[in-house]
Amino acid sequence: RGAGAPRRPAGAGGLSMPPLPPEFLVAWRERQPLAAFATAGADGRPNVIWVLCLHLDEDAARAVVADNAMDRTRANIDAGSAGALTVLAPPRRAWQLYGALAYHAEGPVYEAMKRGWLDASFPGRGAVALSIDELRCGGETRWRRAP
Repeated sequence: RGAGAPRRPAGAGGLSMPPLPPEFLVAWRERQPLAAFATAGADGRPNVIWVLCLHLDEDAARAVVADNAMDRTRANIDAGSAGALTVLAPPRRAWQLYGALAYHAEGPVYEAMKRGWLDASFPGRGAVALSIDELRCGGETRWRRAP
């Protein structure tokens, strides 16, 4: 992005960040429903699960995943694991989102999930927020959170 690219608040701390790339926003809207969500245990062992209930909080540059039954993933998050989410968009373009994870069993992120985007047929035990630090597609970094 050029020096004149618009920036938006990053939340606490008053730092700003560049907006997510428009090509990613289109890919998110057109993505296949299932995505791969990865964490790692304290021993380094990877854990990858399929997830269906996802939401993009564009203003906060975070993806939110509903915890419908992810006990091992929850344990990894509680142990401090970072995360990765891979979504597939046409035409067979995989977008990888990398970042820190936070688990919410109450509060605004959880309430937005329960009262907003999560279908009531899913339990939604909690909401996992992946704060996007890096977006990659086609082997290239397409976006990074400003330092």
